[in-house]
Formats: sequence, C-alpha cells, structure tokens
Amino acid sequence: MKKIFTYILGLTSLCVMSSCEMDQPSTSSIPFDRAFSDLGAIESLERGAYSRLRTTYSPNAMIAADIQTDYAHAVNGFSNTYGNLYRWVYTADASEVEDTWNNLYGGIGFYNFIIDGITSHLGFEPTASEEASLNRILGTAYLMRAMSYTMLAERFCGAYDGATATKEYSGVPLAKTYDTGNTPARSNLEDTYALIIDDLKQAEKLLYSVAGSANSTTLHKDCVTAMQARVYLLMGEYGEALKKASQLIGNSTYSLAGSPDEFRKMWEYDESPETLFQFYASTNELAYTWGYYFCSDYYNGTNPDQHMMMPDYIPTKTCLDMFEEGDWRRSTYFVDCSADTPIDGVWWLPYIKGQGMLADNLVLFYKYPGNPDLRTSSSWNYYNTWKVFRIAEMYLIAAEAALQTPGGDALTPLNALREHRGLEKLEGDVTLKDVQDERYREMLLEGNRLTDIKRWGLDLQRGEPQTGLLSATGGNPWKQGTFITELDSDLRKEAGHYMFVWPIPESEIFANQQLASQQNPGWKR
Repeated sequence: MKKIFTYILGLTSLCVMSSCEMDQPSTSSIPFDRAFSDLGAIESLERGAYSRLRTTYSPNAMIAADIQTDYAHAVNGFSNTYGNLYRWVYTADASEVEDTWNNLYGGIGFYNFIIDGITSHLGFEPTASEEASLNRILGTAYLMRAMSYTMLAERFCGAYDGATATKEYSGVPLAKTYDTGNTPARSNLEDTYALIIDDLKQAEKLLYSVAGSANSTTLHKDCVTAMQARVYLLMGEYGEALKKASQLIGNSTYSLAGSPDEFRKMWEYDESPETLFQFYASTNELAYTWGYYFCSDYYNGTNPDQHMMMPDYIPTKTCLDMFEEGDWRRSTYFVDCSADTPIDGVWWLPYIKGQGMLADNLVLFYKYPGNPDLRTSSSWNYYNTWKVFRIAEMYLIAAEAALQTPGGDALTPLNALREHRGLEKLEGDVTLKDVQDERYREMLLEGNRLTDIKRWGLDLQRGEPQTGLLSATGGNPWKQGTFITELDSDLRKEAGHYMFVWPIPESEIFANQQLASQQNPGWKR
C-alpha cells in the first residue's frame, strides 16, 4: 500500500500548491504546515476530496460488477470491455480490480490527510464561523472514508457474518492515519466494519447541523443516515437498518417520483426529488459515460432520421421479463428498437458488430442515456452524474429489514415504492423473494447486484437470451438469429464461489509483500 500513499502525497502537494500558490513541498515529508494554514487552503482540500470520491464511484467499480452478474449478455463481436469479469475469467491483475482498489485507497489517503490535519495540525486559531466550516469538512472526510471502506468490503471481502467476522484476514487493510510509509496487514471483517461504524458516528456528530436537500452535490447529515442504513443491512443488523431507513422515509425533504415523466427525468436530466446526493457535473466538469457500452449511437445522435445503436451488452430476456407492463422502470431503463416502428419519428436500429447485421425487435439498456444539459455540442456524449444515495433504496432497506425484524411491517414500504413505479400493491404476507425481486428491478446497473447475490447466498444464473431478426441490408430478407456471443452466455455459479469476492490486486501484493499470504481464498498468485 506504500505506493498508494506516496501517490496521494503528490496529489495533496499539487492541491496545496495550486490553491495557495506555494512552492511544491518535499515528497519526503507531510506538508501539514502548508495545507492547514488557513480555511481557504482546507476548503481547497475538500474540493479535492470530492474529486477523489467521484473517481472511486467509477464504471470500473460500479458497472463492471453488475456486468459480472445476471443482468446482461455480451453481444456477438462486443469490444471485450469488462469481458473477463463477464466471463468470470478475470485475474488479480484485472484493470477493473486494480483501478477500484487503487482509487479507493487513494481516496482514503486523502481523507486521512484531511482528518489528521484538522484534528492535529491546524495552523491557525479558528473563529466560531470557521469552526463550523471545519466541523463540516471533517465530518465529510469521515463519511467519505466510511463510504470507501464499505465499498472495499463489498468488493474484496465475503458477506458479513457475525459468526465468522473475526476470522483472520477476512477484512481489508485499515489505514487510520496519513502515513506514506504505512503498509498494514489485512484486518478481520469485524474490525473493518467497526471502523466504518465509528467513522459514521463521527460524521453524524459533526454534520448534525448540515441540512440535506434533493439533488445535493455535497454530503450532509441525511447521507450519513442513508449510509448507516446501508451498512447495517450489510451487517445483518436489521433493527438498526430499519430505524435509519425509516428516518429518511419520514423526511419530507425527499419523495418518490410522482409520475413516469418525473421518474424518467431522474435518469436523463439528473434531477429528482428522490436523490439525496449525486456528484456535481457541468459542461466544464464532466461526468462519466455510464451508458456508452449499452446505448452508443454510431451517429452520436446527429442523424435526425436514425440511431444506429452499437451496444456491447444487452439485457437478458430473463431480466426484461422481471418488469411488468406498466412499470415506469420498463420504459425508462430500456428502449425497444424495431425496424417497423420509429420512436418520435426516429428509427432505432441496433447493429450487431460480430455479425455485421442490423437487429430487429431488440431491447437495449437505456438507464443512462446521457444528460442533454451536459452536452458540449449537438453530439451525444453519454454523460450522467452518479446518484450515490436515493430515497428508493431506503424503502427497499426498510422492507428487507422489517421482514427480518419481529413485528416488522415490510408491506408498507414495499407497496409505497411499487405504487410510485406504476405497479399494483401486493397483498398478504411479503416474502424475501418479493423484496429481492423489487431490489433487482429498482437498483438495476447501480453497482449493487454482486453484493446482493453474495449476501443473500444465491446462485448466479445468467438467464435466457434475447433472440430475434437479423438483416445484412436493414430490411428484407430478415433471418431469425441470436444477438449474443456464445462465450459464457449460460454461465452459472453456485453460491459461495470464490470469484464473487474480488482478489487483492497483484500490484498491491508486490508493493506490500505481507499481503501475499493474505490473499482471498481460491485466488492464486
């Protein structure tokens, strides 16, 4: 891990130098004296921390993990982006694995620098107003660190089980202070989550007066509550998860979408009463291209008559069948392409690269179509901002936690969510499968599915593929065919398979040799 913290020191030096117009500090010492000399310098570090956090919520960390599961099939001739994870042949040097680990620990180093600097190296006597700002920044850093360690636990550790959480090396290395020479061994999972819970308690105390708002691009006290609900669910602390989720459900600041158009606006224009926190984006500070490998157009939207879609991944038929007719998510998360029926006067024709043919009656993912307000020209650029916390997730957490809590009411939150997705209410007793199916639908391609399958102890079955018509000319003759590559299209993995847990990256083991004997079970060097 030494290489990670050395890298962070360089980032911190650059941040301090650009914001305070100081000479670059020596890379052999921690520049606390320069970084914490005044509030302005510390606020520049806070902006850097948000940038680091946004990097950790990258497609490699979020989308790649969902591609590994049962939502999608790879089309014939796909680019092989995320291909090794899709096929479950990835190794400890996979770029997605390395990027996720490095970005998370890179962020943690940055947050530790802020925490240590404010608590132990402040270079001025703050006024009352400055004290409030410092508390906010410190609370934000604790929350960011908790978010990062939680994602590390989700990707690189097994599901939490109180009976086995003390098993040696079941957690992740814990860096609690800023130290470029620190190379900690792996902790156990109990200690990993203990640090997360403690960080959230610190954040709760420091951010108690920072009110939340819908579509906020800065973290606030409601984000702490949402993160607590999420973590307690992961730990199986259902009573606490229900308590925290219910606090937000009862918060009038946020509400579920009231119409299909309002729901669609959340994913296209990144605006919704449901969103607690999303990353800032503008035409100058662009977001990630979340939907590019699902709904990229050869013309990038510049052809007024036709979109020739060139997806790498398409939804399985099994996935599509999970969405009832009338479900608002069906028309928002997917687009139906047909050679017979244009959409608003424009033809949508997918091109299957490996067969050199256009496809008819093929359904594509369209959850991340690109925000028109983030375009810098008439061309599509596929940018959407990532929504880290949504109130819909709290309804799902409340339903699942209530189901596992004696006397809990799972039906009310589950039906509230269904009602605001255009579905009929359920009647009678709620089952765990009801909650699992609703979570499958609601959280599609939001980076949760691998964690959910793992913590529920489910088998993974990729599912039935879409099939339809293909044409080399875009018209007659059409022929019946398959759209997908045969490679691992029918993949099945039993619950507990070791590859549900990502390996410690090979590059990290090289930098911290003690991790060589602490690799996740099943993975070989």
